[in-house]
Amino acid sequence: MKCHGCGVEIQTVDPQKPGFLPEHVFEKFLSNEEEALCQRCFKLKHYGELMPMKIDINFLSELKKIIKNFDTVLWVIDIIDFEGTYDKQILELVKDKNVFLIINKVDLLPKSVAFAELKDWVLERVKNDLNIKKDNIRLISAKKNFGINRLMKILKGQNINKAIVVGTTNVGKSSLLNTITNVKITTSSFPGTTLGVVRRKIPDYGIELYDTPGIETNNRFTDFFDIYTQVEMIPKRTISRKTFKPDVGKVIFISSLFRFKILSPAHDDLKPIFLIFAPENISFHQTKEERVEDLLQNRIGEVLYPPYEKNYPLDIEYEKEIVMIEENEELALPGLGWISVRRGPLNIEVVKPKNIEMVIRKPLISPKKGNII
Repeated sequence: MKCHGCGVEIQTVDPQKPGFLPEHVFEKFLSNEEEALCQRCFKLKHYGELMPMKIDINFLSELKKIIKNFDTVLWVIDIIDFEGTYDKQILELVKDKNVFLIINKVDLLPKSVAFAELKDWVLERVKNDLNIKKDNIRLISAKKNFGINRLMKILKGQNINKAIVVGTTNVGKSSLLNTITNVKITTSSFPGTTLGVVRRKIPDYGIELYDTPGIETNNRFTDFFDIYTQVEMIPKRTISRKTFKPDVGKVIFISSLFRFKILSPAHDDLKPIFLIFAPENISFHQTKEERVEDLLQNRIGEVLYPPYEKNYPLDIEYEKEIVMIEENEELALPGLGWISVRRGPLNIEVVKPKNIEMVIRKPLISPKKGNII
């Protein structure tokens, strides 16, 4: 028997492994011929409690086998963390498919954002990677049920009967699928996969969506933390933003993991002006260079967060990098947010964990009117 929440085979032996259910509870499900929920899914559904669970499997390699059975892919992207969730490994698997980019969490952007122009921004951002039709870029909010009906109608209009749903962890994929299907799900497995794939039927549309576990990455700031901290770092309200106009030599922290020093003035010897956009539980802090070490030694978890605990154990190797961001450009930080330059250029010395790849891009939010360009 498989868990009808996550699709993993139910087991009664090891509570630290996926699919665990106490034996007496499992027997109750069997005797009543009910669909079973593993302990993890049960707690998540009824108590909102997310249990840590390490799955010893490289699901990316399993996904390579499964995806061959599908022509259509729904790839869920988090607009607040576009660069962290537009994953290159997933791109390689889906680029030759009929791809729908499902851009989730658009409700967390400022209300001034024009959705038509946001779609243009996404199309411009991915056009060199994907041969995708503009109508296949769908802006949604799974939380607010925005854009869901239109997505279903477009799938039906293209005569799509089944599709596989992919994405990294924490993009809101499960929320999307639960909204679409009213949590009426059954399980299905594919030959060669050792992790359950959940088949979800969409009422009234005759479409089957096959849900896959979120792909874990190692290139986001969030990936340095446990799942509880990651959940705290996911934005729940409109994304925070703050304007900075610092002197040369000032240091700005975004969380405790990323900081940068202003190296030179902007044009005409003026101070640079930039905005930082980030989820509400990520700190911004400006300081003098001589105070940096004191903050790192004594104020992590208080002034600088995440982490949210003072003595959170982190063993991270850092590197320095000089970055120049031109006026009306953004520096995106996977898993943290982005820096939008309004008066530049912004010439900075960055200190960040190794292997985190920053992205300089066209602005998501217009420097002039607050609209997408």
